[in-house]
Amino acid sequence: MPPSLARPGHCRPSRWPAGLLLAAMLVACQAQTLASGSAPSGAAAEAALLQRIHAEVGSAACSSQADCRTLPMGSKACGGPAGWLAWSASASQGDRLQTLAAELAARQQQRQAAEGMMSTCSVVPDPGARCEAGRCILNRPASQR
Repeated sequence: MPPSLARPGHCRPSRWPAGLLLAAMLVACQAQTLASGSAPSGAAAEAALLQRIHAEVGSAACSSQADCRTLPMGSKACGGPAGWLAWSASASQGDRLQTLAAELAARQQQRQAAEGMMSTCSVVPDPGARCEAGRCILNRPASQR
């Protein structure tokens, strides 16, 4: 308030509270930006793992039903896999796939815990896999048959 408008006996309002509030907001926004800036590295690592898993699975070529398996993929916030992937035991290394899938699930669990994520806690059952047209594919859920 300009000095000419100040009434006698009244204090001029201070700009300190507003300035302090503005500074606190800027610091909070900067901290949030820095925290979210570190998130892509976790997401990038998960994306790289997914790419490695899909590269290992390849075309999931099969000659019979016995070749086809399922791999639990990712992790829901309440536990259990987020989904399933069909793969061929004759075309892929099962131990390698299990290791990569476990690493992906662990990374997702860590991220979900750090971000306080929640999920529906619904169970995603293993649909099983079959050999169709020389390729392993997931069975359709009973509700979609």
